[in-house]
Amino acid sequence: MASSKGRAGFQADLKSATEKDHVNITRLDKGDADDEFTLVFSHPSLPSSSEIEIRVQPQDIRGYPRDNTFLIYTNHDIPSPVARVLEESIHETMGMRIDNMLSNLSQRLRTSLESNEPGAEDEASMAEVDVSDSEQEDIGSSDEDIPFDLDEDFPDDGMLEPMLPTTHQHYSQSTSPLSPSLLERLRRDLLSVHEAGFSAGRVSGFGDSGPAHIISVSIRVNRLCLSRETREAWYLAPSDYIVLLIRYNKNYNTFDDLMERPAASSEISFRLKKCSKRKTTQQQANAAFTSNSAGKASSEASEGKELSNTCISTSIDDLMNTKFIALLKLRKLHGHSWESANKFFNSQMSGFSTESEGPSTSEESQHAGGQENLKKALINKKQGYKTKLPSFLTVDHLSSDGEVSLPLVALQFALLHLIRCADYCAVCHEKVKGNFEALRPYVCSKPLCLHQYMNLGLGPSIDDEIVNQPYVVDLLISFCYASLFTRVQPPYRGMREFPSGLGLRVPKIRRGDFNSPSCASSYEKPWEHRFVPISGGILVDPVDITFNWDSSIATITQGNYHADLVEGKWVVVSTVVPIDSMNPELPQNEVVLHHARIELRTDKLLQLNVVSRHLMPSYNNKSIADVSRARLCVAPGTLIPGHIVSYDEDLDQLRNDYEKAFSMMLILASLPSVAEMRSYLMRNPLQQLAQTKWNRMTPASVYLLRWIIASNRSYIVQVSDEQVEARSREKICGVDGWMQFRFAQGSPEKEMLFREALEPINKPQKTLLAWHGSSLENWHSIIRQGLDFSFRLNGRAYGNGIYFAREFDYSASYTGCSQPIAMMWPRSSLGIQAAVSLNELVNTPEKFVSSNPYFVVQECHWTQCRYLFVRYSPAQYEQDGTQFINTNTPTTARARRDAIPEFIQDPKWVATGLRGANLFVPKYAIPSARDGPDYTAGSSKTEARELEIDSSGEDEEDINFLFPNSGISHKIPTFETDFRPGTLDLSTLPRLAPPSYATGTSEKALAQEIKKLEQIQSSTPLHRLGWYMDFERITNMFQWIVELHSFEPTLPLAQDMKAAGLTSIVLEIRFLSGFPMTPPFVRVVRPRFLPFMEGGGGHVTAGGAMCMELLTNSGWSPAYSMESVLLQVRMAICSVDPKPARLPKNGSLQGQYGIKEAVDAYLRAASSHGWIVPPELKSL
Repeated sequence: MASSKGRAGFQADLKSATEKDHVNITRLDKGDADDEFTLVFSHPSLPSSSEIEIRVQPQDIRGYPRDNTFLIYTNHDIPSPVARVLEESIHETMGMRIDNMLSNLSQRLRTSLESNEPGAEDEASMAEVDVSDSEQEDIGSSDEDIPFDLDEDFPDDGMLEPMLPTTHQHYSQSTSPLSPSLLERLRRDLLSVHEAGFSAGRVSGFGDSGPAHIISVSIRVNRLCLSRETREAWYLAPSDYIVLLIRYNKNYNTFDDLMERPAASSEISFRLKKCSKRKTTQQQANAAFTSNSAGKASSEASEGKELSNTCISTSIDDLMNTKFIALLKLRKLHGHSWESANKFFNSQMSGFSTESEGPSTSEESQHAGGQENLKKALINKKQGYKTKLPSFLTVDHLSSDGEVSLPLVALQFALLHLIRCADYCAVCHEKVKGNFEALRPYVCSKPLCLHQYMNLGLGPSIDDEIVNQPYVVDLLISFCYASLFTRVQPPYRGMREFPSGLGLRVPKIRRGDFNSPSCASSYEKPWEHRFVPISGGILVDPVDITFNWDSSIATITQGNYHADLVEGKWVVVSTVVPIDSMNPELPQNEVVLHHARIELRTDKLLQLNVVSRHLMPSYNNKSIADVSRARLCVAPGTLIPGHIVSYDEDLDQLRNDYEKAFSMMLILASLPSVAEMRSYLMRNPLQQLAQTKWNRMTPASVYLLRWIIASNRSYIVQVSDEQVEARSREKICGVDGWMQFRFAQGSPEKEMLFREALEPINKPQKTLLAWHGSSLENWHSIIRQGLDFSFRLNGRAYGNGIYFAREFDYSASYTGCSQPIAMMWPRSSLGIQAAVSLNELVNTPEKFVSSNPYFVVQECHWTQCRYLFVRYSPAQYEQDGTQFINTNTPTTARARRDAIPEFIQDPKWVATGLRGANLFVPKYAIPSARDGPDYTAGSSKTEARELEIDSSGEDEEDINFLFPNSGISHKIPTFETDFRPGTLDLSTLPRLAPPSYATGTSEKALAQEIKKLEQIQSSTPLHRLGWYMDFERITNMFQWIVELHSFEPTLPLAQDMKAAGLTSIVLEIRFLSGFPMTPPFVRVVRPRFLPFMEGGGGHVTAGGAMCMELLTNSGWSPAYSMESVLLQVRMAICSVDPKPARLPKNGSLQGQYGIKEAVDAYLRAASSHGWIVPPELKSL
């Protein structure tokens, strides 16, 4: 097999390298991870001891040497030039054999240390290393390997040379001042960013000699048109800013400069971050660029909470710092799209062919179970999706005529990959085919991408997931274990796809019983192996030992010296529980597996560090986690016979899926409980499971756990009454005894298709609720690939499609309900027995394949998963001792229903709960119907609080920089607007005298709000702010007149205003006697809006009052600022769901709303929603 040859060649070369001398390199040793080795590099120019230990890890051992590269790093503090050389190695060492790699590394390290010129290490390249003719043949690529045609005049100017990784890139702390012409070009480039609708500013440099040149370009998250589920899945808050930091290591590079020089010679570095403000401080920016590879935790700690990574920052940083300039040149000079340029780049740099994305055959389309129809719909609607986004996200600046701003192109490129991160591989950045159910980023099907994704730390932090969502992690592991359990035995269902390229090393224990094929058939030369059967399995190449359970000492009793059993090696000890005739109630003849690391070897004595013990997985109804009863059968100090096998098998090398499943089961069985992991992390907040050597987990178990968490493409979060109010308000009543999780799937495009399917539906309820039940072993695949009908697990008496039921009990019957104990992950605190999802369907049952007695939906984008209900085993978690969150609906929660708006179901198609119970579904639980800035407005207290705008006035410095001449500091437009402040005739509006109820407390609170808003308005361009107050003409601080203006031109409201010759919406805000404990009253004065019953929207009532829970006692908090209120009101009016705000076209917009009709309409709206209103409102 080719992969076996690759590993054999690597091991032979490594052995040969240990026998040779390499300049400045000594002591080649085996590393902690599989296939990793270490070396010591010595040089007098190194600090302290003049030597460092360097770790080397091959990235594709199966493709060694041609397709392999080496990840080279160190845990020592090292000079920046040395760090740069190590990071360059992942590109420099592609296709090298070990001996050549060591020579190349040594030469480049020496050059970096001995040269006085920064960057002189670049002169040492792969070309300086002697490569044999045979190796040239191995690593070269023929024309047939290139999937793109090259023109004869294709320039060889270094375009495709990757930019140098810049995590540790050396740069001068002192820079030269810019020439006047270059400084003017910088200003024009930053103004282009502003004109496109983004923020831009100088962080440091660009003046006289001083710190590095760094600029910041950013956009606020709430302007990215992401759904709440997407934001939560990506850990973004509406008030966050996405900030792209750009550092110029020498001088400012314009777009034209980059077009004229090789990509590899650019002196630009990028970092994409999430920030609480629109621009970082200089200290934060420096920390972002100097953070080392010791792990995300250290980087986050140094940058602080105000600046952190997004879920895709590491991947996008790699893309920007290694490919962006080359892709930019391919686009501009050779007409590629971003996607085709990336494919071309990858094919030329790596020599692998890209996968075809051509249409599927009809047979494949039918098998895809609705996915092909979804793909076609997505392609047809792609342009429609773009038009729904703001123009600043869809206009391609690079395609425009005139001067090109590099900062603007870079930000648009980074945002493209952020917003569509689930569509692209996080490693090679190529588009992932058929990835419509993914909400979180992951990798494509190429094994090397998965390997690098795991090794380079691109996935989510397993530590954060364990600490913040322990039951979700328990759920994911349990689903995986159940899918493996059923995959091991006939009819071999369960897990559909196994990890390929993970490099997972598993114990040499095979599944062995009458149901499984012969273990020997898994090996090409079975006569070279020894097979020892045990109860429930077969040991491969075991070493006979005696084992002392108390001291964890194993003594080799048979065979030769067994040189492979060295210190640091991971092994599994297999022992059999002695038969105890005096205690027949104890386990008899059971096999116990001890997972251990060899700590010390003295001749035939092995001192082991046992990290986990469990019984051999069985298929009768028993748990394998508790070995305490088996321990009672072994007298203290007794030596019991056993065997020892090593963790030497590569999961990818196993020929049969059932063997892979069995091996993965063994590793999961060795895991401690999630509660124990969480407890360890809480006690050791600076530790990371992936990097620390906790004596409770094997490296294989950590690696597999990372894959389980990272490969979850859905958004799952627990819902309970004990959580924060925003989450507990989403609790559904009527399914007592089942744990609830919010469950979201599908890319933003799929959610968009679902939304578009709702638009033509002219019914009071545009969506239906229905249940879907499936066996426990299927959920591991469902949460990764979505609901479809690719696999026929049950009959399809009512046609092809996804089956849903309105009765919870019926769907629950398809789960298998009570699963055998052996199918449950033995360390689970939940003991999951069944799972059922609650789904939202388009309300067009007449178009379904069938609607009676079940819904059979043939189009995947007509359904969206919203909730997951899990039945747990009380005995399991009580035995585990974990404090479990109550899953029943307490009396207080039932009493609170009156204060929570309910999602009203279509009376013809009502979904019911457990045993036919009425289902109470909060409106917040259903995205298409809930109140809030995503689809409607004003529901979430949390989001209202998050929408605070930073008021530090940090833009003033940037305005002065962009406009050094006085008097033009506010001439930065983001888009054309015809609004002119100060032109409103206040005499045409109602003006009130200060009220008699004015108190010192309320006056002080209002004075502070006015001062804050005045500061914000004076330091923020008006067109970006979107509201205006004439503070000089305020005569009564309890009554404000506010104008909303500069709406997005594509909004129907903006188009109606332009047609009517209007430039603003006039609001009146009145503060009642209870303020700030009660909310203000907000209403539109003019113009009059089209009523809701006539097709209007925007949350403006028939009387002009705003229909928002935020502005009632039910949703108000005295902690809210008026700044956030103005933002929420503006977002509500701009909302296009369920209908956009419109102005009447028949001339009826003349005149203005009266206060009485506004109050009456407000009271009617509050009553219909069950909202509590301020009692003093009636006094208006």
